[in-house]
Amino acid sequence: MFFYPSFVATNIAIAGTDISQNRSEGNGALKVLDLMEVTMKARGQDAADDIGNYLQGDGSASDGKAPMGLAGIVDNGSDLATYGGLSRATYQGLNAYINNISGNITLLSLRTSWNNISDGPIRPDMLLTDYNTWAYIEQLYTPFQRNTMTGFEASAMNRKETASVSGYADLVWDGMSFFRDRKVTTGTIYMLNTEFLNFYALKWWEGTTISQKTADIQGNVYEDSMYSPKGAFTWTGWIRAYNMGAINGFVILGGQLVCVQPWRNAALTNVTGS
Repeated sequence: MFFYPSFVATNIAIAGTDISQNRSEGNGALKVLDLMEVTMKARGQDAADDIGNYLQGDGSASDGKAPMGLAGIVDNGSDLATYGGLSRATYQGLNAYINNISGNITLLSLRTSWNNISDGPIRPDMLLTDYNTWAYIEQLYTPFQRNTMTGFEASAMNRKETASVSGYADLVWDGMSFFRDRKVTTGTIYMLNTEFLNFYALKWWEGTTISQKTADIQGNVYEDSMYSPKGAFTWTGWIRAYNMGAINGFVILGGQLVCVQPWRNAALTNVTGS
């Protein structure tokens, strides 16, 4: 198999007039936030959000120049006839196990998928699904597992009170955690063996690595380091336009998502309930 790197660039442009107002001094100072820094971080988060879409696709976006995603890797030829330049019809090891549920998810269907991609110590280690399907999985667990009621004495009034806890903060099946991601196609559960799956990053030839995390933009997932990967994005720096009063720059992600053993992964699709 062979794989080519993909490069995704997000443009950042600011007019010189806006920068001038942002940097004004004296009693009329307008600067509350650093316009250049906040704009770069905001567009960097836009870039990360776009990458999230790409990594759930099949590499066909942007005229086939997008990075490969799980839809193309965890596939049996129904979406992509080839992978890594080889035919899936010829090389069966390039085909993932696809379990078309077309209805309610069951623990048996999870185990059936697991059985088809496991062998001794070689087994999947990660489950990934969308929020709605995660809720269907939650319903598979019995009521006494979902709800816990405890009694305790309230010292102040010396009376019996009851505390109730319901729902799950996390779900685990056969030692694997279920991860929720809004980018996953609704009704899909990926059962992945990450030993054979890796994103090979390729830094842009010049510039500095950046993180999308910033204290100036709040209320989204990029406050968590899990969604602000270090070393994945390159900032080219500001480039001054020669024929206009503006500056420009790019946030660039380079690399490719590669799986060397697609047949060790599975997808359960079209889950509609439990």
